[in-house]
Amino acid sequence: MDRPYLTPEEASGQLGMAPVEIRRLMRLGLIDLGLAIPPAGGKTKWRFFIYQDKINKITGREVEAT
Repeated sequence: MDRPYLTPEEASGQLGMAPVEIRRLMRLGLIDLGLAIPPAGGKTKWRFFIYQDKINKITGREVEAT
């Protein structure tokens, strides 16, 4: 992976949740997976940056060093 974050679609399989549910929980501040940035400057869509370390903490998985 070239970027340091995942999208809700990429994280959904690891979490066993639909991307729409991940977005909703992040917008409400009910789950801490990274950043949920509200629209600003005339934009209409939220942006989500989900970090693998936070997923691992929630799921209890360890990631092997490469």
